[in-house]
Amino acid sequence: MHNYYLLELLKDGMDISLISSQIEQNKAYYSFKHIPFNGISADLPLVSWRLAKNKFLRNGLRSLQDWRISLAIAKSIKSQPVDVIEFMDIHSEGYAYLRENPRKNRKTKVIIRSHTPWGLLRSYYSNKERQGVDGWWSVNRENYCFKACEAVTTPSQDLKNKLIKIYNLPDEKITVIPNIIDTNHFKPYKDEIKNKIGFKILHVGRFERSKGVETLTKAFIKIAKKYHDIALINVGKLRGSSASICRSWLEKENLLDRVSFMDFIDYEQLPQYYHESDLVIVPSEIYESFSYTVAQALSCGKIVIASKIGGIPETVDFGKAGILFTPGHVEELEKKIESIYLKKVNVPEIEVHARNHVMEKFSIQALKGEYIQFYQSLLI
Repeated sequence: MHNYYLLELLKDGMDISLISSQIEQNKAYYSFKHIPFNGISADLPLVSWRLAKNKFLRNGLRSLQDWRISLAIAKSIKSQPVDVIEFMDIHSEGYAYLRENPRKNRKTKVIIRSHTPWGLLRSYYSNKERQGVDGWWSVNRENYCFKACEAVTTPSQDLKNKLIKIYNLPDEKITVIPNIIDTNHFKPYKDEIKNKIGFKILHVGRFERSKGVETLTKAFIKIAKKYHDIALINVGKLRGSSASICRSWLEKENLLDRVSFMDFIDYEQLPQYYHESDLVIVPSEIYESFSYTVAQALSCGKIVIASKIGGIPETVDFGKAGILFTPGHVEELEKKIESIYLKKVNVPEIEVHARNHVMEKFSIQALKGEYIQFYQSLLI
C-alpha cells in the first residue's frame, strides 16, 4: 500500500506512473485511482520451479527471474522518458536499467528505495532457510545499484547506518524518510466492544521462525498457564516448520483451543483485528527496517510489545509509544505481557502517545512536504 499512498501524495504536483507486475487486479486498482499503470510480466513458468528439486538450482532460478524482471522494467522505461525513476532494492529491480544507462550518459535521476536489502537480511536466516531464496549474485547486484544511483532512501536511521557500513555508501547519499501510514484507515474506534470476554493478544505477520513466532508461543504458554482468560490470535501466512512445532507445544499443554491461526487477512479487515485486541506483539528475530505492523497498531491506539531490532525502536519512539524487549528472550517477553495484563504500566497513557506519535511522524499529512521536497531536490 505504500506505493499507492506515495503516488496519491505526489500526483497533484507531478506527472507520475507506476511499473509493476502485470496483474489484472493491479491494473484495475490503479486505473480506478487515475494513476497510470504499466504492467510487466517476467515470472518464470511454474514448471521451472517444480523441476528444480535441488535448492542450489532454485537459487539460480530465483536469480534468473530477478534478472528477467529487471530487464522487463528497463524495457518499459525506454518507452517513456522521465526525470526521476525510483526502484525498490528488492530483487535489484533497477540493475538492468542502471547497467544500460551509466550515470555519465543519463539525465534521468535514479533513486533506490531501500526496504531491507538481501545483503543485510540474509545474515538473519539459517543456511537451511536461505536455500531456495538466496539468488546468485544478488548482493553484487544490490551493491552495483546502490553505487550507480543518485540517491537512496531508507525508512529508518538504523537502516541508513547499516547501508553505510555494508555497502560503504556516503552519508549524504542516503535520506531517511519514514514509510506512510494511512491514519484514517488505521485509527482508534470510538465504540467499545460489547460483552468482551478475556484478554486478546494479536500477532500480525508471516508465521515463521524468523518472525519470532516460536518465542511468542513459548511466552504465551507460560502466561496462559497462569491466567486462563488470555488468548492468542495469529494473522498471517504459515511458512516453514514453525506452525507444526508451535501447534505441538500448544497441544502438549492443552492450550491449542486458546490460539487461533487466521492465515492471510485482507488489508481492509486489519483495523478490526487491531480494535478487538488488548495487546499487539511483534516479536521479530529478523531485521526490520520499519515495521508496518507496529505502526498500524500504534495508529489504532493499541499498546505494542516489539523486538528491539533494526528500525523498530524508532517506530515506537524508543519505548515511549510502545514497549521493547530483547529478540528471542522468552522470559522477558512473558514479564512484559504480564505487566500489561496486570495493569502495572499505564496502558491508556502509552496508547494515547502511540496514536499521537504516528500522526506526527508517519501520517500522510506529516510526510507530504518531506517527500515532495526530496523529489524536487533531485531536479535542481
